[in-house]
Amino acid sequence: MNYKERIDRVVNFIGAHLDQDLELDELCRIACFSKYHFHRLFTVYTGLPLRGYIKWLRLKRAAHQLIVHKEDTIINIALDAGFESHESFSRAFKQICGQSPSEFRSKANWNKWENPPHPLNIKGEKIMTITIKELPSRKLAVMEHHGDPMRLSDTLDKLMRWAKSQPIDLKPKPGEAFGFGYHDPREVKPEDFRFDLALAVPKDFKLNDQVIERVLPAGRYAVTTHKGSRDTIGDTIYNLYRDWLPESKEELGDLPCIFCYYNFDHEVAETELLTEIWVLLK
Repeated sequence: MNYKERIDRVVNFIGAHLDQDLELDELCRIACFSKYHFHRLFTVYTGLPLRGYIKWLRLKRAAHQLIVHKEDTIINIALDAGFESHESFSRAFKQICGQSPSEFRSKANWNKWENPPHPLNIKGEKIMTITIKELPSRKLAVMEHHGDPMRLSDTLDKLMRWAKSQPIDLKPKPGEAFGFGYHDPREVKPEDFRFDLALAVPKDFKLNDQVIERVLPAGRYAVTTHKGSRDTIGDTIYNLYRDWLPESKEELGDLPCIFCYYNFDHEVAETELLTEIWVLLK
C-alpha cells in the first residue's frame, strides 16, 4: 500500500466518524504512520492540516444542513459542527464562503465549497537534493520545550546558560547542535507545540538534572539542506515528504525530524543560515 492509499484510508475514516473525537493515535494506526510524521504527510496529500481538514468537512456538512434542515436553528447546527458558539461558527463559515450562515441559508452560493480552502500546492519542482547517509550515534544534552513556539528562545537561553556553566567547552559547534521537530507550529495549538533543543556531548561526560540525556540513534537517514531563514524550513520538509519520499520507496523510522545546525543567527545573515534536515529511515 503506497502513501496516498494510506492517507485515503484516514480520509475515509474521518468522513465516517466525523461526529466522534478523532484521536491522533487512532489515525496514525489506520495510516500505519509514526505520529512524528503523520501531520506532514496528511497535509502533503490533502492540502490541509489535519485539524483544518476536519473543520472544513464539518463546516461543509453544516452548509448542507442549513439548506436541508431549515427548521433547525443555526446554533444547533453550529454545536453539531463542533463549535461552542454562534459567533465562532459564523466567523469560520463566512471566512470560507463569504456569507454568514443566515445569508447562506437565504441564498446559497456553493462555489466556495467545491474545493478545500487554501490547498497546498501538491505539485512542486523537485529542486532539492536528498542523500541517504549512515550516521553514527551521538550522546545529547537535551532541553525540552513545551508550549508557545514564540517562547522557544527562552528554552534556548536556558540551554546556553547550562552549556556555559559546564567545566568543558560545550559552545554550539557546526553539526553538533540539534533540534527535534515533533510538530509543525502551523498545525498545532501553541500549548500543544513541542520542540527539543540539544547539544552533542562526549560519551563519558556526566550530565546533571538540568538537562535530559538522550542518544540520537545510529542509522540510515535521509538528509537534505535548507538554506536561509529557518522560518521557512517547513517548505523544505514538505518537499522531502511530497516529492522524494513516495518515489524513494523508503519507510520512515519512528523518530521526529532532526534539524542539524551548521551556523547560527548571531554569526551570519539570515540568508546564509544552513540547516540539515535528517529523517530516520527503517
